[in-house]
Amino acid sequence: MGSLSARVRRVRAIAANAWLQAIRQRSVLVLVPYTIVLSGGALILRQISVGQEIKILKDLALASMDLFGSFAAIVMGVDLVTREIERKSAYPILARPVSRGEFVLGKFLGLVAALSLNLTLMLVIMALVLSAMGDSMSAPLLGATWGILLGLVLTVAVALFFSVITNSVLASAFSIIVVMGGRFSDVVRNMADVMPGVPKALPRLLYVALPNFQNFDYKLTSVYGDPIAFDTLVLATLYCAVYAGILLTLAAAAFERKELV
Repeated sequence: MGSLSARVRRVRAIAANAWLQAIRQRSVLVLVPYTIVLSGGALILRQISVGQEIKILKDLALASMDLFGSFAAIVMGVDLVTREIERKSAYPILARPVSRGEFVLGKFLGLVAALSLNLTLMLVIMALVLSAMGDSMSAPLLGATWGILLGLVLTVAVALFFSVITNSVLASAFSIIVVMGGRFSDVVRNMADVMPGVPKALPRLLYVALPNFQNFDYKLTSVYGDPIAFDTLVLATLYCAVYAGILLTLAAAAFERKELV
């Protein structure tokens, strides 16, 4: 469907549209509970004065960032695609010289941009609250935030994959199951130890197949100020890129075969 530059322009246009849709859906509203949780936590910790206020606040900030970001990633990843298919608003776009693979990639990049904006604003809020508590941002905290972003990117890829092969309800359910399974991959791997009736090969298969979100979890390390090795971040980024690439390829292939009626 045309030259590489034309493909890039089409994907960029779809990504910009997806970003605007995410903003119009008030995706930034996750900042409201995040700010309330962080500010409330800071006020409570000031009153308690347990001597570990800053560490607890950092842990709360990163955990809340991960939680609210993951919620937004699943909701937006499922809603933006399934809603356009169910309402047939995607039909005019697909009637143009736009491949379905470009449509999926554009939606993915737009959602990643929206989530990156949310995460950046959360980071600013965390920096302001830490400053009010007499502390500041550090390299380990930035590394942990990068890990959270990688997890959100992979969450969007999971949600997009399910959104093109089923309806919004099932896509949401499957996305939550896969993301939760990936976040508790150690539990999945040791499933045979607590459930003797489970075939030993099944936990190993699930452990390899499910996205391992623990590869992106540096929250505890950063809270204690321990450095996060650069090569660790690079490997985690490569893992995210490869896994997300596989999911997007499968999503595009499934979408090509999907009959739109």
